[in-house]
Amino acid sequence: MRKILLILSFLISFTPLFAQKETEQIVQNLQTANFSSLLHYWNAQVALTILDQSNQKSNSPEEANQQLQGFFNNKSIVGFEKNAERKVGNTVYITGKLLSGVIKFNITLLLQETSSGLRIVSVRVS
Repeated sequence: MRKILLILSFLISFTPLFAQKETEQIVQNLQTANFSSLLHYWNAQVALTILDQSNQKSNSPEEANQQLQGFFNNKSIVGFEKNAERKVGNTVYITGKLLSGVIKFNITLLLQETSSGLRIVSVRVS
């Protein structure tokens, strides 16, 4: 019994490291505009708000991925600069700037920790 408790406490102590690694992967996918890898991180239903586009209440992962990719292509986004990351309970907020020549767009991602890892549940681009 003691060994089981020791193993469980060891695994639980590494949970934040797994979440941090996943957020780094999401940030890297945004920096490189790697939407095929980003598709894995979308939640089953995603709230997506993009500047100058009609707001939809929820999107499938494929729709959200395509809309964000379309925004990157239309606005000639060349990079992503992370400003902040904050974790509250099982929620992670990532804020940053999408870079497009001289124009910068703000982006906020809301991630939820699930049993299968972090999932993007909301994206707002302004």
